[in-house]
Parts: sequence; structure tokens; C-alpha cells
Amino acid sequence: MNKKLFALALTLAMLSSMLVVLPPVFAIPPDGGELHFVPDPVALVGAAFNYTMWIQVTIDNIYAGGPGVGGVQVRVQTSNTSIVKFAKARLPAGHFMDPDGSAEAEVNLWKVVSPRVALDGSYAECATTFLDMALAQAHGDAPIYAGGVIMEVMINVTAEPVKYGSVSATFSFVDGETVIGDKDATALTRFIDDTGAYSNTWVPPSTLPHLEVSPTSVELTALNQEFDLNIVMKNVVAGWELVGFNFKLDYNKTILEIVSVSNGTFLEGFAGLPNGGMFYIPPVNGPDYIITGAMILPDEWGVYHAPPAFPSGEGVVYTIRFKGILQGVYPTTYSCALNLDDSWVDFGDKDGVAIPKDPSVDGIYSMRPKILGRAIDVYTQYPDPYGGQGLNATSDMFWPQKEVILTAYVTYNEWPLQNKDVTFEVIAPDGTVMTVLVARTNSSMNPEDVTGYATVSFRMNWPCDNPEDLFGMWTVIASVDIACVVEKDFLYFKYDYLVNIIKVTTDKDSYKHCEWITVYVNFSSQSRMERYVLITVTIHDELNYPIITGTVWFEQIVSGAEFCSSNYYYNASIPIHVDKSVVAGVATVHVCALSDWPLFGGSALCDEYKPAPTVNILAAWVV
Repeated sequence: MNKKLFALALTLAMLSSMLVVLPPVFAIPPDGGELHFVPDPVALVGAAFNYTMWIQVTIDNIYAGGPGVGGVQVRVQTSNTSIVKFAKARLPAGHFMDPDGSAEAEVNLWKVVSPRVALDGSYAECATTFLDMALAQAHGDAPIYAGGVIMEVMINVTAEPVKYGSVSATFSFVDGETVIGDKDATALTRFIDDTGAYSNTWVPPSTLPHLEVSPTSVELTALNQEFDLNIVMKNVVAGWELVGFNFKLDYNKTILEIVSVSNGTFLEGFAGLPNGGMFYIPPVNGPDYIITGAMILPDEWGVYHAPPAFPSGEGVVYTIRFKGILQGVYPTTYSCALNLDDSWVDFGDKDGVAIPKDPSVDGIYSMRPKILGRAIDVYTQYPDPYGGQGLNATSDMFWPQKEVILTAYVTYNEWPLQNKDVTFEVIAPDGTVMTVLVARTNSSMNPEDVTGYATVSFRMNWPCDNPEDLFGMWTVIASVDIACVVEKDFLYFKYDYLVNIIKVTTDKDSYKHCEWITVYVNFSSQSRMERYVLITVTIHDELNYPIITGTVWFEQIVSGAEFCSSNYYYNASIPIHVDKSVVAGVATVHVCALSDWPLFGGSALCDEYKPAPTVNILAAWVV
């Protein structure tokens, strides 16, 4: 048959909408094979609006005793474009009609209908055969018996599932527009009843909310002192649609008294119009507990609105002020747990459905005991409770060359003792006695003056050789003779850099000009008090020119470390632009930690991070 006549005949056969093939019950595979969707089902979980993925339209099970396949025309459709639609279509490498690419290379592959999708995304189609069937047969490209991928179709998510629900649709083959032909342009029997299932199911956020008390540790030093305990809601994700909560806080009413209960502000930021504001549950005070809660109110029709968005992030939801009402005499210390009872901690969404939660974070309260009889207490210049006030306590850390001021308070039955000689012994981590000092407690005839204090000072060593060998836990022993009985107190503190830069990385190894380099800095600190840290990042190119845009930086308040342990600050990121003036080659990243800019009296808190990381600057522009 003439090549052009064959092509025309095959095209007419494949595109004819009049051809109707009723699917028989095959005792043997159909001559034209079976058509499927892969994967099937397409089961998405939490896919967002406009999420896309490629699926395949495949053919297999072609009858080996039949004439084989010489051309295909396929149209697939989605049952509901408001749930999922088709966005693109393509012939992948190694597709069914040309698995080795030879027909394409010989310009013998005829894309009668190149892969395409309808403007409304309702269907996708393609039709493919050979320009010269005789040549295709001579080269072994036809007839085709092996299965393969006819085309790939990109699906586009057009509907997100509702909370706790799912949306579904189906993909199917359009009968009159799906034709499998042999080498002579004769339509073959084929099985196209296989539909593809699609679903998109709501997935709960991976982060669960929880409550915690703040601070988690409280120590009072005298009767009737007061403190505020914040109830903090954390790890709230808007996807939970949280609108309410309640909690029960257990405490010991024998040693603590509730002074007041104040509403927090966290949820109020999400309760504004058109929502109906906040409702706070009146507190219920039990023998050793308090129960309360709050909720965002809907509008007058009982409907919640977002925006304003549902709550996300963290914040204070209640503040409870306590008073310490019982103090022991050393060595008796009164303390109690500040326990959020998880059996009473509940979070609810806008539909009244309980939201799962992580365990609450509880706290501990204690009252420092009175010390009767002979007593000495040594501590540093840091305010209570960071200076080591109390017997055998720990002070916040010190760093190189910082002055340590030691004060000892000497009493008998809580009455200050004047003119007592106090000995201060300072011991390094390796056992070396670094200094021994003596000071006399102060005295005064004025009853309004505070007395009984002895003070000395020294500076943390930073010798010429191996200064970091002195890092570690230092010990201070203060002793005093009171009526021929020696009393002593121990004090411990950590000596280290205020900040240690642990790791510096970049988001990739090589950059073109006009790209942005993202530098990630991991660092740690053993500081218990709040202290300001300035992290600077500068990049020098291969000729040692600083990048013309200059040094970039970020600020961090370090605090909250437990004694002799570190708080870690991970993946603080900062971008730097690769200007056109940066030379191609290897650039070096310099990262420093400062107490402030030198212009404002700041200095280095530790050495620059070493070895300095490097990146490649390419001789190319970003496209």
C-alpha cells in the first residue's frame, strides 16, 4: 500500500468517532491489549491546591497471536475538574511506540496528535503511528507486542480535602476516542474499562500542641515573696483549627497560695472580628489545684472565620501569681511540683473535636530554707538565683578574662556577724589552687546599713600557652571561724567561651553571579542569664576581596542553659548576594561571634570559626 494512503487510512481509522467496539469477554487477551492508569489508585495525602504529579497511561497484555500494534490513539478524562484536572501531557523517553528511540531518530515517528490537554483540563490525548509502515516493519519497530507507556499526564489538584475528610474522582478512557490499530490501520479489540481511582485525604499536622509552665523552676528566698507562673501554649499549627482549651494545674496549697489569675493574650490575636472575641472560663479552685480554660467565640451565626487565621505559634494563655507561705529551717526545704495534669489538658477545634496533644511540661517550686545557727553563704556578682545564692549552689558561667566578684554572707541565727575573717579558696578543674584570699565582714554602727558581708575578686586566667586547658568547672570554698567552729560553703561555676560556634555550612557548594548564598550557623552557649550575641558573616573572594555588599549579621539572646550543659541554636540562616564584582574561584566564609560591634565597645566572644568553609564562585550568570 502506498505510504501516504496507508497513513491516511490509519488516521481515519484512529480518529473516527463512529467506531464503537463493545468490550467482549476475552478468552484470550485482546489483540489491542489492555489500557491502564499507573499508579492506580492515585492516593494523595494532604496534597495542597495546585499540587501536581505525573501519572502514566499504559498498555499491556497484547495478544501474541494477533497482528500486533501499529498505532495508538488515546483520550483520557477526569470525572470532576473541580477536584482534579489534567495540566500537561508528554511522550516520555522510551514510550510504547518508540521504546529505543530509533523511529524518532529516523524521522519515522508520526505524532498525529501531539500530547495535549483540553483548556479546561477535562481530558488529555495523543495519537502516534509511523510515517512509513514498511520502513518501521523493516527496522523491527512494528508491529508492537511489548507493553509500555503510551503517554504521561500531569494531574493538578484543584480541591483540598476538608478536615477529617477526603475528595475523590476517577480517570477513564473515552471509548470513541481511544483506538488501537494494527499495521494495516485496522482497529483492534482492546480493553479500556479499567478506570483510575483518585483521592486526596486530609492529613493531620505532624506537630501537636502542648502546654507548659514558665518558668519551669522557681525558688523563693523569703516568706511572702511572690512570683508569676505563665501557662504557655506551644507548637500550635493553624491546620488544627484550634479554638479552645482547658487545663488543671496541681500545686501544694500548704506551701503556696494563689494571689491572682490573669488572662493571657495569645488567643486574643485570633479572636477579632468577624469572630466573636474571647470567653475565659471562671477559675475553679480546688484543695490543691486550679482548673480553667478559654475559647475563641464564633460570630453570631456560630461560624468561625479564618482570616483571621486560626491560632498558630505559641504564647501565654494564663498567668497565675503565687505567694510562698511556708519556709523551712535548713536542711528542710519545702518544694512542690507545678504539675499540668494531662488528663485535664484538652484542646478543641472549631467543630468541637478533640485535638491530640503532646505531654505537658511541668515545673518545680521550692522555698530556700532559713539557716539558723552558724552560717556562711558565698556567691558571685550575678543576681539571685544566678549567682549561687544558697548553700552549696551553682553560679552562672564566666568567660575568658572576666572578673569574678565573690561575696560571703556570715550569720548566726540569721543575724549578720561583723568583722569575721573569711577565707576564699579558688580551685581550677585540674585541682590547682589558683588563689587564696581573705576578707573581713563589714561592720557599721548604723542599723540601716547591711553588714556581715565580705567581698574579694579575681579575674579568670587567660595564659599565653594553652589557655583553653582551664575551661571546665571551677570550685570556690569559703570558710569562717564562728566561736571556734569553722563553717564553710561551696560554690561552683563553669568557665568557657560565652558562645561556641559548632558548625557553619552553606545551602550548596557552587554559586553563579547574582545568586544568593545561604549560610547556616550552629552555635551553643552555657549561659543561664540572658546575654546578647552578635553573629557576623563575611565572604572574601579568591583574591581576598570582601564581597562588596559587606558583612551581614544576625542577633541572638542566649539564655536558659542548665548548669554545666549547653543550649543549642541550630541552623540560624543568613543570605549573602554574589555581586558581579566577586571574582570567580574559591571564596571563604568568615563567621564570628561578638558581644557587640567594636564601634559600640563590643569584642570577640570566641575565635573565628575554623577551618573557614569555602564555596565555589562560578564564571557564569544565574539564568
